[in-house]
Amino acid sequence: MVKVADAACVQGITILVIGDLDQWQASGRLRGVPAGCVYLGIDQLNPFTLRRHAPDLILSPLLSGGFDAVDVAEKLNAARFRGMYRVVADDLPNAEIIRNDIRATAPDLDFDLLVLPRAIP
Repeated sequence: MVKVADAACVQGITILVIGDLDQWQASGRLRGVPAGCVYLGIDQLNPFTLRRHAPDLILSPLLSGGFDAVDVAEKLNAARFRGMYRVVADDLPNAEIIRNDIRATAPDLDFDLLVLPRAIP
């Protein structure tokens, strides 16, 4: 399922979001559908869609139904993606371990882990 907002980009940056739009919204990390974002399922992530959308930034959750960030990193590495890949995760006990694992999987990828603080009830 591809959903493209009306605007071509957000402040000059084309963003591709991997995962289910409904899950992103249910997680509370997404309010509405930001203009300029393209939403793809992991099965749609391939060299063709990367060339078609030419994203500057790709976002994905750390874990989602059917895939994780390592799966995305492997696909991006195989496609020789040269933009930024950022993973959004809840507070983690040791985020550096995950950063190191993904960087080892795809050493040429511009990768980082965006760790969100736990919500205060």
